[in-house]
Amino acid sequence: MKLEKRFVLKTNSKGITLIALIITIIVLLILAGVTINLTLGENGIFRTAEMAGKNYMDAQDRELAGLADFENMIDNIIGGTGSSSGTDTPEIKDDTLKGNAQLGDYVKYDTGITSVGENGIVTFRVLYNDDTYGLQIISDKNMERVTLGGSTWKTARDSYNNATATLNQKAEYYATSSPYALDGRCVGSVPTIGVDGTFNAKNTENVGPVQLQFTTTVEGVNNMKDTDTNYTTDETAMRAANIWTTGEWYWLASRIVESLSSSCYFHVRYVASSGSVGGDNLCTVRSDGSTNGFISSYLYGFRPCISLKSDVKVLGGDGETEATAYELGI
Repeated sequence: MKLEKRFVLKTNSKGITLIALIITIIVLLILAGVTINLTLGENGIFRTAEMAGKNYMDAQDRELAGLADFENMIDNIIGGTGSSSGTDTPEIKDDTLKGNAQLGDYVKYDTGITSVGENGIVTFRVLYNDDTYGLQIISDKNMERVTLGGSTWKTARDSYNNATATLNQKAEYYATSSPYALDGRCVGSVPTIGVDGTFNAKNTENVGPVQLQFTTTVEGVNNMKDTDTNYTTDETAMRAANIWTTGEWYWLASRIVESLSSSCYFHVRYVASSGSVGGDNLCTVRSDGSTNGFISSYLYGFRPCISLKSDVKVLGGDGETEATAYELGI
Protein backbone atom coordinates (compact mmCIF):
# COMPACT_ATOMS: atom_id res chain seq x y z
CA MET A 1 0.00 0.00 0.00
CA LYS A 2 2.77 2.43 0.75
CA LEU A 3 4.46 1.81 -2.58
CA GLU A 4 1.25 2.57 -4.50
CA LYS A 5 0.77 5.88 -2.71
CA ARG A 6 4.23 7.04 -3.52
CA PHE A 7 3.65 6.21 -7.19
CA VAL A 8 0.49 8.30 -7.34
CA LEU A 9 2.21 11.26 -5.72
CA LYS A 10 5.13 11.08 -8.13
CA THR A 11 2.81 11.00 -11.15
CA ASN A 12 0.74 14.05 -10.01
CA SER A 13 3.81 16.19 -9.34
CA LYS A 14 5.08 15.99 -12.97
CA GLY A 15 1.86 15.96 -15.05
CA ILE A 16 -0.20 18.94 -16.59
CA THR A 17 -3.90 18.56 -16.64
CA LEU A 18 -6.07 19.65 -19.61
CA ILE A 19 -7.83 22.24 -17.47
CA ALA A 20 -4.55 23.89 -16.51
CA LEU A 21 -3.51 24.05 -20.17
CA ILE A 22 -6.78 25.67 -21.18
CA ILE A 23 -6.50 28.23 -18.39
CA THR A 24 -2.95 29.03 -19.44
CA ILE A 25 -4.03 29.57 -23.06
CA ILE A 26 -6.89 31.82 -21.99
CA VAL A 27 -4.57 33.93 -19.85
CA LEU A 28 -2.12 34.25 -22.74
CA LEU A 29 -4.92 35.30 -25.08
CA ILE A 30 -6.11 37.93 -22.60
CA LEU A 31 -2.58 39.28 -22.23
CA ALA A 32 -2.17 39.34 -26.01
CA GLY A 33 -5.44 41.23 -26.42
CA VAL A 34 -4.48 43.78 -23.78
CA THR A 35 -1.08 44.25 -25.41
CA ILE A 36 -2.59 44.71 -28.90
CA ASN A 37 -5.14 47.22 -27.58
CA LEU A 38 -2.45 49.20 -25.76
CA THR A 39 -0.33 49.23 -28.89
CA LEU A 40 -2.78 49.60 -31.80
CA GLY A 41 -6.08 50.67 -30.19
CA GLU A 42 -7.76 54.10 -30.38
CA ASN A 43 -5.86 55.26 -27.31
CA GLY A 44 -2.90 52.98 -27.96
CA ILE A 45 0.77 53.83 -28.03
CA PHE A 46 0.94 54.21 -31.83
CA ARG A 47 -2.26 56.34 -31.96
CA THR A 48 -1.08 58.49 -29.06
CA ALA A 49 2.29 58.97 -30.71
CA GLU A 50 0.58 59.91 -34.00
CA MET A 51 -1.65 62.51 -32.29
CA ALA A 52 1.29 63.93 -30.37
CA GLY A 53 3.19 64.40 -33.63
CA LYS A 54 0.22 66.11 -35.28
CA ASN A 55 -0.30 68.42 -32.30
CA TYR A 56 3.38 69.34 -32.42
CA MET A 57 3.17 70.24 -36.12
CA ASP A 58 -0.02 72.31 -35.57
CA ALA A 59 1.62 74.18 -32.71
CA GLN A 60 4.67 74.85 -34.86
CA ASP A 61 2.47 76.22 -37.68
CA ARG A 62 0.62 78.50 -35.25
CA GLU A 63 3.89 79.76 -33.87
CA LEU A 64 5.26 80.53 -37.34
CA ALA A 65 2.03 82.31 -38.32
CA GLY A 66 2.15 84.36 -35.13
CA LEU A 67 5.74 85.36 -35.82
CA ALA A 68 4.82 86.36 -39.39
CA ASP A 69 1.91 88.53 -38.14
CA PHE A 70 4.20 90.17 -35.60
CA GLU A 71 6.82 90.94 -38.25
CA ASN A 72 4.16 92.41 -40.56
CA MET A 73 2.78 94.52 -37.72
CA ILE A 74 6.23 95.96 -37.01
CA ASP A 75 6.81 96.61 -40.74
CA ASN A 76 3.46 98.41 -40.98
CA ILE A 77 4.28 100.68 -38.07
CA ILE A 78 7.72 101.45 -39.48
CA GLY A 79 6.29 101.78 -43.00
CA GLY A 80 3.91 104.54 -41.97
CA THR A 81 0.47 102.94 -41.55
CA GLY A 82 0.53 103.98 -37.90
CA SER A 83 -1.49 100.98 -36.77
CA SER A 84 -0.45 98.04 -34.64
CA SER A 85 -3.92 96.53 -34.31
CA GLY A 86 -6.20 94.48 -36.52
CA THR A 87 -6.12 90.88 -37.58
CA ASP A 88 -5.93 91.53 -41.33
CA THR A 89 -2.33 92.58 -41.66
CA PRO A 90 -1.74 93.83 -45.23
CA GLU A 91 0.78 92.09 -47.38
CA ILE A 92 3.94 94.14 -47.76
CA LYS A 93 4.64 95.08 -51.38
CA ASP A 94 7.69 96.76 -52.85
CA ASP A 95 5.71 98.49 -55.61
CA THR A 96 4.92 102.21 -55.57
CA LEU A 97 1.37 103.49 -55.90
CA LYS A 98 2.45 105.31 -59.05
CA GLY A 99 3.37 101.97 -60.62
CA ASN A 100 0.01 100.39 -59.72
CA ALA A 101 -2.66 103.10 -59.69
CA GLN A 102 -5.36 103.17 -62.34
CA LEU A 103 -7.90 105.93 -62.89
CA GLY A 104 -10.69 105.59 -60.30
CA ASP A 105 -8.84 103.18 -57.96
CA TYR A 106 -9.63 103.49 -54.25
CA VAL A 107 -6.95 104.77 -51.85
CA LYS A 108 -6.91 105.01 -48.05
CA TYR A 109 -5.43 108.47 -47.66
CA ASP A 110 -4.02 109.54 -44.28
CA THR A 111 -4.65 113.27 -43.95
CA GLY A 112 -2.65 113.44 -40.73
CA ILE A 113 -5.63 115.19 -39.10
CA THR A 114 -7.13 112.92 -36.45
CA SER A 115 -10.48 114.75 -36.44
CA VAL A 116 -11.04 113.88 -40.11
CA GLY A 117 -12.51 110.58 -41.26
CA GLU A 118 -11.46 107.52 -39.27
CA ASN A 119 -8.58 108.80 -37.17
CA GLY A 120 -7.41 110.92 -40.09
CA ILE A 121 -7.91 108.31 -42.83
CA VAL A 122 -10.36 109.08 -45.66
CA THR A 123 -11.23 107.21 -48.84
CA PHE A 124 -9.91 108.91 -52.00
CA ARG A 125 -9.90 107.93 -55.67
CA VAL A 126 -7.10 108.10 -58.23
CA LEU A 127 -7.72 111.10 -60.52
CA TYR A 128 -4.47 111.30 -62.53
CA ASN A 129 -1.33 109.22 -62.87
CA ASP A 130 0.83 110.56 -65.70
CA ASP A 131 3.71 112.88 -66.47
CA THR A 132 1.52 115.96 -67.00
CA TYR A 133 -0.52 115.81 -63.81
CA GLY A 134 1.62 113.52 -61.68
CA LEU A 135 -0.09 111.24 -59.15
CA GLN A 136 -3.31 112.93 -57.97
CA ILE A 137 -6.15 111.62 -55.85
CA ILE A 138 -9.54 113.19 -55.05
CA SER A 139 -11.87 112.63 -52.11
CA ASP A 140 -14.53 110.04 -52.88
CA LYS A 141 -17.15 112.10 -51.02
CA ASN A 142 -17.55 115.71 -49.94
CA MET A 143 -15.11 116.52 -47.13
CA GLU A 144 -16.93 119.49 -45.65
CA ARG A 145 -19.41 122.24 -46.56
CA VAL A 146 -18.29 125.74 -47.50
CA THR A 147 -20.24 128.99 -47.76
CA LEU A 148 -19.18 131.69 -50.23
CA GLY A 149 -20.70 135.13 -50.68
CA GLY A 150 -21.52 138.08 -48.45
CA SER A 151 -24.38 140.30 -47.39
CA THR A 152 -22.96 143.47 -48.97
CA TRP A 153 -21.60 144.25 -52.42
CA LYS A 154 -18.06 144.60 -51.14
CA THR A 155 -17.96 141.39 -49.09
CA ALA A 156 -19.69 139.40 -51.82
CA ARG A 157 -17.39 140.88 -54.50
CA ASP A 158 -14.29 139.97 -52.48
CA SER A 159 -15.64 136.45 -51.81
CA TYR A 160 -16.21 136.02 -55.55
CA ASN A 161 -12.76 137.29 -56.51
CA ASN A 162 -11.05 135.16 -53.84
CA ALA A 163 -13.20 132.04 -54.32
CA THR A 164 -10.56 129.93 -56.09
CA ALA A 165 -7.83 130.89 -53.62
CA THR A 166 -10.19 130.27 -50.68
CA LEU A 167 -11.16 126.79 -51.90
CA ASN A 168 -7.58 125.87 -52.76
CA GLN A 169 -6.39 127.00 -49.35
CA LYS A 170 -8.93 124.65 -47.76
CA ALA A 171 -7.54 121.82 -49.89
CA GLU A 172 -4.01 122.57 -48.73
CA TYR A 173 -5.21 121.91 -45.17
CA TYR A 174 -5.67 118.23 -46.08
CA ALA A 175 -2.16 118.02 -47.58
CA THR A 176 0.15 119.84 -45.17
CA SER A 177 -0.15 117.27 -42.35
CA SER A 178 -0.05 114.15 -44.52
CA PRO A 179 3.17 112.12 -44.84
CA TYR A 180 2.24 111.27 -48.43
CA ALA A 181 1.20 114.62 -49.95
CA LEU A 182 3.02 117.37 -51.82
CA ASP A 183 0.17 119.85 -52.34
CA GLY A 184 -3.59 120.24 -52.42
CA ARG A 185 -6.14 122.09 -54.54
CA CYS A 186 -9.90 122.23 -54.95
CA VAL A 187 -11.42 120.25 -57.80
CA GLY A 188 -12.00 122.49 -60.81
CA SER A 189 -8.83 124.54 -60.45
CA VAL A 190 -5.81 124.14 -62.74
CA PRO A 191 -4.60 120.51 -62.30
CA THR A 192 -1.14 120.79 -63.89
CA ILE A 193 1.78 120.31 -61.50
CA GLY A 194 5.29 121.72 -61.58
CA VAL A 195 8.56 119.80 -61.46
CA ASP A 196 8.40 119.93 -57.65
CA GLY A 197 5.02 118.18 -57.62
CA THR A 198 3.02 121.23 -56.49
CA PHE A 199 0.14 122.98 -58.26
CA ASN A 200 2.05 126.10 -59.23
CA ALA A 201 -0.74 127.41 -61.46
CA LYS A 202 -3.77 126.40 -59.39
CA ASN A 203 -4.86 130.02 -58.79
CA THR A 204 -4.50 131.04 -62.45
CA GLU A 205 -7.56 133.10 -63.41
CA ASN A 206 -8.82 135.55 -65.97
CA VAL A 207 -8.63 139.03 -64.46
CA GLY A 208 -10.97 141.78 -65.85
CA PRO A 209 -12.07 144.07 -67.04
CA VAL A 210 -15.29 142.09 -67.44
CA GLN A 211 -17.02 142.78 -70.73
CA LEU A 212 -20.20 144.44 -69.48
CA GLN A 213 -23.06 145.29 -71.84
CA PHE A 214 -23.59 148.60 -70.06
CA THR A 215 -21.50 151.34 -68.49
CA THR A 216 -21.25 151.59 -64.71
CA THR A 217 -19.18 153.33 -62.08
CA VAL A 218 -19.69 150.67 -59.40
CA GLU A 219 -16.54 150.38 -57.30
CA GLY A 220 -14.19 147.54 -58.26
CA VAL A 221 -16.29 146.07 -61.06
CA ASN A 222 -13.57 146.62 -63.66
CA ASN A 223 -11.09 144.50 -61.67
CA MET A 224 -13.36 141.54 -61.07
CA LYS A 225 -12.26 138.14 -62.33
CA ASP A 226 -13.87 136.85 -65.49
CA THR A 227 -15.18 133.52 -66.75
CA ASP A 228 -12.79 130.56 -66.88
CA THR A 229 -13.16 126.95 -67.98
CA ASN A 230 -10.40 125.43 -65.85
CA TYR A 231 -12.80 122.82 -64.44
CA THR A 232 -13.23 120.96 -67.75
CA THR A 233 -9.95 119.02 -67.44
CA ASP A 234 -11.03 117.52 -64.12
CA GLU A 235 -14.55 116.91 -65.38
CA THR A 236 -13.33 114.85 -68.34
CA ALA A 237 -11.13 112.63 -66.16
CA MET A 238 -13.72 112.27 -63.40
CA ARG A 239 -16.55 111.34 -65.72
CA ALA A 240 -14.32 108.73 -67.36
CA ALA A 241 -13.69 107.19 -63.93
CA ASN A 242 -17.34 107.56 -62.86
CA ILE A 243 -16.37 109.72 -59.87
CA TRP A 244 -17.90 113.02 -60.99
CA THR A 245 -21.02 112.84 -58.79
CA THR A 246 -21.21 112.27 -55.03
CA GLY A 247 -24.98 112.46 -54.65
CA GLU A 248 -24.52 115.91 -53.10
CA TRP A 249 -23.68 119.40 -54.34
CA TYR A 250 -20.07 120.60 -54.27
CA TRP A 251 -18.07 123.62 -55.39
CA LEU A 252 -15.80 123.86 -58.39
CA ALA A 253 -12.91 126.33 -58.21
CA SER A 254 -14.13 128.04 -61.37
CA ARG A 255 -16.19 131.11 -62.28
CA ILE A 256 -18.77 132.16 -64.84
CA VAL A 257 -19.90 135.72 -65.56
CA GLU A 258 -23.36 136.22 -67.07
CA SER A 259 -23.54 139.68 -68.62
CA LEU A 260 -26.95 140.93 -69.81
CA SER A 261 -28.10 144.33 -70.98
CA SER A 262 -29.59 145.26 -67.64
CA SER A 263 -27.53 143.23 -65.13
CA CYS A 264 -24.30 141.30 -64.74
CA TYR A 265 -24.21 138.22 -62.51
CA PHE A 266 -21.01 136.83 -61.00
CA HIS A 267 -21.16 133.09 -60.27
CA VAL A 268 -18.91 130.41 -58.80
CA ARG A 269 -19.51 127.05 -60.40
CA TYR A 270 -20.83 123.96 -58.62
CA VAL A 271 -21.73 120.36 -59.44
CA ALA A 272 -25.29 119.41 -58.54
CA SER A 273 -26.25 116.04 -57.08
CA SER A 274 -27.37 114.99 -60.57
CA GLY A 275 -23.93 115.79 -62.04
CA SER A 276 -24.96 118.92 -63.92
CA VAL A 277 -22.73 122.02 -63.72
CA GLY A 278 -24.26 125.30 -62.56
CA GLY A 279 -23.25 128.60 -61.03
CA ASP A 280 -24.20 130.16 -57.72
CA ASN A 281 -24.72 133.92 -58.00
CA LEU A 282 -22.55 135.57 -55.36
CA CYS A 283 -23.10 139.19 -56.41
CA THR A 284 -24.85 141.31 -59.02
CA VAL A 285 -24.30 144.75 -60.53
CA ARG A 286 -27.06 146.49 -62.52
CA SER A 287 -27.06 149.09 -65.24
CA ASP A 288 -28.71 151.61 -62.94
CA GLY A 289 -25.72 151.35 -60.57
CA SER A 290 -27.42 149.24 -57.91
CA THR A 291 -25.74 146.14 -56.55
CA ASN A 292 -26.53 143.05 -54.53
CA GLY A 293 -24.51 140.70 -52.42
CA PHE A 294 -25.74 137.23 -51.49
CA ILE A 295 -24.93 134.75 -48.79
CA SER A 296 -25.30 131.42 -50.52
CA SER A 297 -28.49 129.61 -49.57
CA TYR A 298 -26.62 126.34 -50.15
CA LEU A 299 -23.69 125.17 -48.06
CA TYR A 300 -22.04 123.38 -50.95
CA GLY A 301 -19.64 120.55 -50.34
CA PHE A 302 -15.95 120.57 -51.05
CA ARG A 303 -13.65 117.94 -52.64
CA PRO A 304 -9.88 118.37 -52.35
CA CYS A 305 -7.43 117.01 -54.92
CA ILE A 306 -4.07 115.92 -53.51
CA SER A 307 -0.75 115.59 -55.31
CA LEU A 308 1.08 112.58 -53.83
CA LYS A 309 4.78 111.87 -53.63
CA SER A 310 5.87 109.62 -56.48
CA ASP A 311 7.64 107.16 -54.15
CA VAL A 312 4.62 106.38 -51.93
CA LYS A 313 4.49 102.61 -51.42
CA VAL A 314 1.57 100.19 -51.56
CA LEU A 315 1.43 98.16 -48.33
CA GLY A 316 -1.76 96.30 -49.11
CA GLY A 317 -5.05 96.25 -50.99
CA ASP A 318 -5.72 96.14 -54.72
CA GLY A 319 -7.61 99.43 -55.13
CA GLU A 320 -10.61 97.77 -56.79
CA THR A 321 -13.19 98.48 -54.07
CA GLU A 322 -13.49 100.69 -51.01
CA ALA A 323 -13.04 97.60 -48.81
CA THR A 324 -9.80 96.69 -50.62
CA ALA A 325 -8.49 100.23 -51.10
CA TYR A 326 -4.75 100.70 -51.43
CA GLU A 327 -3.01 101.10 -48.08
CA LEU A 328 -0.09 103.49 -48.31
CA GLY A 329 3.35 103.65 -46.73
CA ILE A 330 6.64 105.42 -47.20
